[in-house]
Amino acid sequence: MAEKYKNPALTVDIIIFSIIEKTLKILLIKRKNPPFQDKWAIPGGFADYEEEILTAAKRELEEETGLKNIPLEQVHTFGTPGRDPRGRTVSVVHFGLVDSSTGLQVKADSDAKDAQWLSVQELPEMAFDHAEIVKFTLNFLRQKLENTAIVKQIMPKTFSLGELQEVYEVILNKKFNPGEFGKKITETGLLEKKNGLEFTFRENVEFTSKFN
Repeated sequence: MAEKYKNPALTVDIIIFSIIEKTLKILLIKRKNPPFQDKWAIPGGFADYEEEILTAAKRELEEETGLKNIPLEQVHTFGTPGRDPRGRTVSVVHFGLVDSSTGLQVKADSDAKDAQWLSVQELPEMAFDHAEIVKFTLNFLRQKLENTAIVKQIMPKTFSLGELQEVYEVILNKKFNPGEFGKKITETGLLEKKNGLEFTFRENVEFTSKFN
């Protein structure tokens, strides 16, 4: 009876997106050790016994890639039996969207052999169920872009509609007619016009209309 109810291991995985060279990219590490040695994977690892989940996610991200002080949001929990050949594991997945202009220098460390920004459109074969996790989280990001002000995390203080449109097109992987985009984004209530053709985001504003 005790064997039936033995505890699974708790892990964290962290997906970090950024727009680099007008391409939506994700930060991946190459695994140094088995299982899936030399395969690309999402940064992550086992949570310590008395460690908060978010603390574990931030620690693993810094240990494997060198990135720290990245705002993270919990996305979903993945726990299909057999997802890890070492035994039953349940992973709490977090994600972040970061501005590449702040200088996102990554350095593989801990049990990572390499760390790189790779295009979400050209992902390599991945370890564990990480391809499924990336697909799920990419859809999560796109839904947040259409329903929240998450785009503020990667835009400068002031910007043109063209610059904002480019960000939406990169993340959503679709093109917009400038007039159509301007109408849609204006209806969200997010923007405040500055001098000339420049815009900024309103403070503490919620969507008045979804962008879709």
